[in-house]
Amino acid sequence: MKKKEVVISVRIDSEISEIINALAKDDDRTVGWVARKLLTEALESRRNYHDEQNFKKLSKKN
Repeated sequence: MKKKEVVISVRIDSEISEIINALAKDDDRTVGWVARKLLTEALESRRNYHDEQNFKKLSKKN
């Protein structure tokens, strides 16, 4: 199954733009690649945090 590609436009301040550009340059990657990687890592971290919180709630009930 082919992955669907979706384009998302976001406004960021110049400080964040500079950080993303610096990360891309340091890692010899594109800005798009760095942005996708950061979004993926943030979403995984958030999901893991929520899973952990739900586990703690369930553990307290038992």
